Amino acid sequence: MSEQPDSRLAGKHVIVTGGARGIGRGIAVRCARSGADVSLFDLRSSVAEETAQRVRELGGEAAVYEVDVTDEAAVEEAVAAACDELGPIHGLVNNAGVQQAIPLLETTEADWDRHMAVNAKGTFFVAKHVAASMIDDGIEGSIVNISSVGAEQPLAGQGAYGASKAAVLAFTTVLANELAEYGITANAIKPGTVDTPMVTQWLEERAEQYDKTENELLAETVDEHVLDRIGKPEEVGHVATLLLSEEGDWITGESIAIDGGYLKK
Repeated sequence: MSEQPDSRLAGKHVIVTGGARGIGRGIAVRCARSGADVSLFDLRSSVAEETAQRVRELGGEAAVYEVDVTDEAAVEEAVAAACDELGPIHGLVNNAGVQQAIPLLETTEADWDRHMAVNAKGTFFVAKHVAASMIDDGIEGSIVNISSVGAEQPLAGQGAYGASKAAVLAFTTVLANELAEYGITANAIKPGTVDTPMVTQWLEERAEQYDKTENELLAETVDEHVLDRIGKPEEVGHVATLLLSEEGDWITGESIAIDGGYLKK
């Protein structure tokens, strides 16, 4: 994979939620390679600092905010702080999320509510306050919401997760329509299986439930992708970068599968 820098996001300030590790880190680093300054919203601020350092090594400015995206007041405060520190916001990637493999009959109300709170409500809160900031500053920006192939083709054990990610798709469609008059685009990305700590945890949970090894389950998962491998975080970052750049100016209301062909199997 080429790691040559480019200038597509030069002079732009991008917020990435859940940027401490996994897909969020891959997106933040990829944006930095294109010249962006990056604000990271994450509950794991010490881990997010590692991502921030990688952004700085690539020449960008970076700031970390310890934010619970399910707390609207905290989100509003962090958005204001990010503007004060790194300037007007040009792009947002709503990546913060949770996923557990829980059979439906074992899913508790708390399990369901946690998925909806982080994956759906958190996306709403951050998009709402970033959009308001963009409008106040006259920025024709871009919002990218991370959904999942599980929104369309969920596996067993993904009841709460799949429903919450489907909500992200519906919300993105409305967001695109309502923000169009301000020149702000809104799109969703649907990753397939990506090499992240979240997927590692998911494999551990499923292995216990199905009495298989994690390697056996990983092999089965890989087989579900046309390209016969799982993805890398920065491969999701490539598409996020395109949507955040001027190359994505005439793309809005779309949901793009970055899944190695998973939804085509």
